[in-house]
Amino acid sequence: MRFLLSLFAILAAFLLLRSLLEPLVKAIVAWLAPAPPPPSQTPGEPRTAGELKKDPVCGTFVSPEVAVTQTFHGQVIHFCSQKCRDEYARKA
Repeated sequence: MRFLLSLFAILAAFLLLRSLLEPLVKAIVAWLAPAPPPPSQTPGEPRTAGELKKDPVCGTFVSPEVAVTQTFHGQVIHFCSQKCRDEYARKA
């Protein structure tokens, strides 16, 4: 019985020590690790900077490169999704 009690005490001490030291070790490793390189722009991805267009239905700002577009009354309108485009078309 004494052996089991000692084993339980050792296990509890180990788990307590581990829970106290784990955040400290993670912080040290993060501090010592080199900074990750900035994300590179691949040719297939849309630009991250530039003019944004406002979706007239939901108000979301969307890049013209990825926007769903539709011409209404001679004006090109930019939408964040086909759902917003369809809703705008029903009202127009």
